[in-house]
Amino acid sequence: MGFYADPPGKPPLLLMHGFLSSRNHWRLNEERLRSRYRLIIAELPGHGETKPEGPVDVSPEVLVDAIEAARIALDIPCWHLCGQSFGAGLTIRYALRFPQHVGAMVWTNSNRIITDPLSTEGQQALTARADAIEIHGLEGIRRERVYPGKARYFPEEIRQILAQDADGSDPAIMVDIIRKAVGHVSVGDRLKDLTVPTLLINGFRERSFQQWRHRAAELLPTMEIIDLDGGHSINIEQAEAFNSASLEFLARHDHLLAQEQFAGNH
Repeated sequence: MGFYADPPGKPPLLLMHGFLSSRNHWRLNEERLRSRYRLIIAELPGHGETKPEGPVDVSPEVLVDAIEAARIALDIPCWHLCGQSFGAGLTIRYALRFPQHVGAMVWTNSNRIITDPLSTEGQQALTARADAIEIHGLEGIRRERVYPGKARYFPEEIRQILAQDADGSDPAIMVDIIRKAVGHVSVGDRLKDLTVPTLLINGFRERSFQQWRHRAAELLPTMEIIDLDGGHSINIEQAEAFNSASLEFLARHDHLLAQEQFAGNH
């Protein structure tokens, strides 16, 4: 996994994108979020410019280990988290394993976080997706539902940037992520054990996610929820509203970070 970190001086905020995106997923959010926070932008293996040499383990627990290794390497005692889609599954798993290192967390639409265990039909569907990429390469990647080139409500510049990043992704790693990670990122009923302050920013036009939005609210009654008029990548489709909601929520919990590190910096 790649990590692109701002210089120290402000409270740290990790941004974790989803499958077939890249660190450019946050282009419309960086300026506002950076006004208050030190951004550490993660990039999944095989995505964007993060191209490992040789095989890489993409199982959710190993990817969570990579996030923790980055925190240690950057000498960050405690940080805020923000995860999108598959990336939200990773940040929630991280917060469950390492709550002592998390101030607060924002997440957005993620259909895999609290789904039931994979059924035979579900596993077959994932296998078919992986097979399509393995057989057809770039064309298989472009058939994916979350391929950013299909995003109707993205600003054109962002759509082009993210489509180019997706076109350059490593097909072999995409296949591994679908086979070994996408169907296994769910935390199921463990969501109720989450102890860090949490905000879900929900794009309510993604109909398939709304049942999980309601289920998450039942499992974690302390979680705050903001519903915005948009779809799966709400941070892009409603960037200003997402930025404002994230900043307001996280600022209320900055006291949970090691404030002495940042005195006078914001």
